[in-house]
Amino acid sequence: MALTDPYVDFERALERLDALRHSVATAREADAVFETLADLHLALIRSYGGRKPKAPSGLGAQTRILQHLQARCGEWVSGEELAAVSRIGEWARRVRELRVERGYDIQEDGGLYRLVSVEPSEGAAQRWRLLNEMRRTDGSPRDRVLALLTHFEGGVVSQDELDYVSRGRDSGLRVRELRDDECFPIESSDDAPDLETGEFRLVSSAQEDRHDPRQRLFDERVRQQVFQRDSFTCWRCRRNKQIAGREGDAGFHLELHHLEAVGEALDRLPVEQLNDRAQLATYCRTCHRQAANDSHRQRRIARSGDQGWLPGFTGTA
Repeated sequence: MALTDPYVDFERALERLDALRHSVATAREADAVFETLADLHLALIRSYGGRKPKAPSGLGAQTRILQHLQARCGEWVSGEELAAVSRIGEWARRVRELRVERGYDIQEDGGLYRLVSVEPSEGAAQRWRLLNEMRRTDGSPRDRVLALLTHFEGGVVSQDELDYVSRGRDSGLRVRELRDDECFPIESSDDAPDLETGEFRLVSSAQEDRHDPRQRLFDERVRQQVFQRDSFTCWRCRRNKQIAGREGDAGFHLELHHLEAVGEALDRLPVEQLNDRAQLATYCRTCHRQAANDSHRQRRIARSGDQGWLPGFTGTA
């Protein structure tokens, strides 16, 4: 019988393979199945001279992948299976389009894919439309990265979203510039235990919530180690982000506090002393600012010689 659509028959053969893989008794039998499919694929290529017939409108690779995933919603499907269903080499791009542009919740794990829900998330689709609009705006990549972080202030933004909006893969550098050069309190997984690798959050865009510019002096790895050692909790007020959130302190974020030097004294410290974890403590921004102000006030008092204003001094002999 003539094949009216050889590629449909090829897909059906793949489905039969999926059923057969549970029943084959030996590797030799499995190899025979794969050889048969290879022969069928070769016959299709020869029949069409390497050119696939154009798919009818609305039945392109993305639609075929979606239908295949919907028919197996909740099940893990291999990338090889999706490649065969899509009939194109760029099948992974179509999966990303379904996830990002159309809002389908598609999980990925080691080359396996799973559709969580048959229906897409309209919220996710709206988010992508916003990203697409931001990507098209004028200005530098850094400006667009800041615009995205500011729009979702207090919320999580992914590395992929930042890369998309910045039109490149250097958005991580732009985030560091915003944090180090302009002192925006931007958290990553190094600063907040609720964030995953590749996730970022602008705590606040308010000028009064900018962090100490000398935070850039500390090594990134040391900062991460100290925050983890201290369980992401301020030494002074004993608050973490969860406690601060319950108190309504939306601008809460962590900074490194050097126990022996503050302010300009940090600029003169050798690198090994600056990044000595034994001399570093985790402070929240509010406590770090207060500790620096206390230190400056005490130095001014000491220089003036007026010891009567020191804490605990009564002024009597």
